[in-house]
Amino acid sequence: MFQIKKLMVPVMVTAMALSALTACGGKDEPAANTTAATEATTAATTAATTETTTEATTEAATEAEKAASSSVDEYLEQVDTMNKAAEEFITISMEFMQMAQEDPENTDALAESIEKTRDTKKAFADFAVLEAVPEGMEEAHERLAKAAQDYADTLEVYCDVLLASIKGEEHEAMATIQDDWTKVATELSEAMTVATEAAEALK
Repeated sequence: MFQIKKLMVPVMVTAMALSALTACGGKDEPAANTTAATEATTAATTAATTETTTEATTEAATEAEKAASSSVDEYLEQVDTMNKAAEEFITISMEFMQMAQEDPENTDALAESIEKTRDTKKAFADFAVLEAVPEGMEEAHERLAKAAQDYADTLEVYCDVLLASIKGEEHEAMATIQDDWTKVATELSEAMTVATEAAEALK
């Protein structure tokens, strides 16, 4: 089980990096209101028309603001699916490590735990292909989407390395998985922070 013990470090590094990731919320900022100028033949008509136009414009601006805020909120909800998947990853990883120490010969149970770990990559892979991105967040999202895909890909390799380990086999990524894992976890954390801050700036 020496090979499995070597992998405890990347698990813990990722746990620490991802447990700090949170999707933040914020308060809406009012949009500027505009008033349409209306030409009228009498003072009464001018006042009535201006008031009606102002109300309509204000209502339209408020609706646009609500729509933009809703779009940002929905985006942050998608970001949060990765936080939840990361929490699940941590829980499963701790269970795996405990099992590996207490019953290292139970390879079937260990393999099942590894597959549960592999399943947590779905949230990251799904986010990587997310198309509904709030206007103004394109650059930040592109970075986060790439980081999410890299994480999903590395998690796949990580699980393959674990499977090889419990079978007593060598895996070509054994020597590099720790560094790769630390790198993608760090980038994911930083990219998520940038994207969250960009989202907050739009609210």
